[in-house]
Amino acid sequence: MTGTLAHAQEGEVIPGAKVVQLEPTQMQDSDPRLALEGKLPPRVLIHPAGAMKQEDKDLAASAATAIKHRAGFLELGFDEGDWKESQLDCPAFPQHLLLRFTRDNGAGDQSTFTASIPRGKDGQVRVIPILRRGYSLYSLAPVSKATISAFNEIESEEHIGDKADWSSIGLCYAALSAPRWIELEGNTALTLLGSTMLRLGEKGGVTVGFGLGAPAPGQWQVTFNKNGQVQGTEFTSIGDVIARPMPATLTEMRGKPLPASIPVGPGRPIPSGPEPRGRPIPPTSSGDSQSKPQ
Repeated sequence: MTGTLAHAQEGEVIPGAKVVQLEPTQMQDSDPRLALEGKLPPRVLIHPAGAMKQEDKDLAASAATAIKHRAGFLELGFDEGDWKESQLDCPAFPQHLLLRFTRDNGAGDQSTFTASIPRGKDGQVRVIPILRRGYSLYSLAPVSKATISAFNEIESEEHIGDKADWSSIGLCYAALSAPRWIELEGNTALTLLGSTMLRLGEKGGVTVGFGLGAPAPGQWQVTFNKNGQVQGTEFTSIGDVIARPMPATLTEMRGKPLPASIPVGPGRPIPSGPEPRGRPIPPTSSGDSQSKPQ
């Protein structure tokens, strides 16, 4: 046996042994839900209105009336003040023109919303409210059921299905709902900070978690159900937050002042003077006391 193994190690054929050539194996995805993960660029490009393509400008102009009507219904003040417009170029949603509108009246008084415009006949103009004069209309936009519902409708119009690049879709969700937004000059990009966390659910769902820097700093977690629709979200803002400052007030002290004889230090001084007088305490009677005379 020892001699046979030695010959085999030198490349000789073992008498009576049958050698089978193995086919090279191919790497396969551990789960079919991840077949398209990482296929799209992990970013959302942001273009100011002046840098948009002419075809996108024309499409935005054709939807201006519908956007104004929906923003007016939400009382966002779209017909008041100076609004900035920018384009959100999401690789996961090529069949939609996505826009972000922002009005800044100073600290604590920002209004912003996003809008989706279908490029074809399949779909309709939608508006996602984010802030109205510094406040959320219903609940914080990233976790609002209204935001999730609108996003799922946009996703349905894209016909993505239950297999997709989940990181790219989650990034698009963040761009459409981020309450914290830093306006930057010129073309920029919303990119991931570090790696993406993916978790596969037991019921066919997928959860993607990621962090973002400027212009929308925050930590995100988006959970999709087995049909590829957003089921729930979590959001944590990082960095400076937008807040409405409280007006400065002068607090008026009220109440009865302490007498001057009571010192500020700990404890009350022992009183001095004559012994206090009071009613004498009557003697107590025992159970063996004599009865009253008849």
